[in-house]
Amino acid sequence: MPGHDTTERLAIALQPIHDTAYRHVADRLVYSRPPTAGDDPVSRTAQALSAAVYELDEGQRLGARPLFIDLPAEWLVRQDLLPTPADRLVIGLAAGLVPTPELVDALENLRERGYRIAAPASDCDLTGFADIVRLPAKALVDAQAVAVWQARGKRLLVEDIQTQEQLEHARAQGVDYVNGHYLSDPRFLASRPSVRHGNRAALLRLINELYREDADLQRLFELILQMPQLHVAILRRANSSHFAHGAQHSELKRAMQVIGLNELRKLVMTLSLANEMPSSRLMLRLALTRAFMCQALAAPFRNIDPEDAFTTGLFSMMGALLDLDQASLLAELPLEDALRRALTRREGHLGALLALSEEHERALATASSQTPPTDRLQACYLEALDRTDALMSRL
Repeated sequence: MPGHDTTERLAIALQPIHDTAYRHVADRLVYSRPPTAGDDPVSRTAQALSAAVYELDEGQRLGARPLFIDLPAEWLVRQDLLPTPADRLVIGLAAGLVPTPELVDALENLRERGYRIAAPASDCDLTGFADIVRLPAKALVDAQAVAVWQARGKRLLVEDIQTQEQLEHARAQGVDYVNGHYLSDPRFLASRPSVRHGNRAALLRLINELYREDADLQRLFELILQMPQLHVAILRRANSSHFAHGAQHSELKRAMQVIGLNELRKLVMTLSLANEMPSSRLMLRLALTRAFMCQALAAPFRNIDPEDAFTTGLFSMMGALLDLDQASLLAELPLEDALRRALTRREGHLGALLALSEEHERALATASSQTPPTDRLQACYLEALDRTDALMSRL
């Protein structure tokens, strides 16, 4: 798109991890991205985490299986960014990490918070913090060495299994996990290229508000409305298996309350580091105007929730806001049935309000200046314009 900044495509994959009974018990996140000028490990990890943890439906992709994530030292000491829940994650340490006092404190804190740690057997300085010790298949240790690790309370993961002989050798020594292409290939999930229109002012205000001691939910809500990618990410997170507990949340303010302030901070900072928060001001103005108009049209009717009406209007343009196919986006979003029917087929009370709003927009675009508008529709439209201007003027 002219004038837009497009990031390189990030490729992520989930490498299955099996126990010695060949059961799929965990996944390891593998990711790659073409190197770019100024690239750094924090940004690369942020993009992978935002795609795997915040964008993918964890309840369907991962189920109850733990996720192994290799994190660089720069990320380990930024523990406000670590995803949750801790008991579903295993933090992998890269070979050669220098155990600085800062890193040692960070690793001790990780374990206190319930995160498990996986470290390579070759790094004696790190294995003391590890719950899981990683062994390469090509250098399998003998049974006596395995017994020593097990006596220390460590679980053992043998990596890069390539042959049946290696697999049987690992099983015979009593390891806990095996990982490699021999049993199963990675499942590749390519993340789309991100288009950034730049909403830096709103992002800075949002981060500032998030980290205030007296953070204002309404102010946060208004700022997040101006960042559609974040809006969708919050809904996905609130409806993940960790937070939803069988409930379904399709209203932004409720979703923010469900995940809580700390999780919201992690999500915002991760997505901002990953540079994956597009927002076109012109398209956003049109979407907010439609959302506020649907909300105003709902006001006289007791059986229509104004917040549902607002969400219906906003999500009717969410595909355009995010440069995604609207039908595909709606198919994966955790929307209540009434909202889904309104958005896909213009059915029900919410669908009728949306259809009225869209019809009025078309009339304004095609009618001559002498054509008198319908009083009620025009009043709601003018109110929506005022509310949109008031909201966006806060940037």
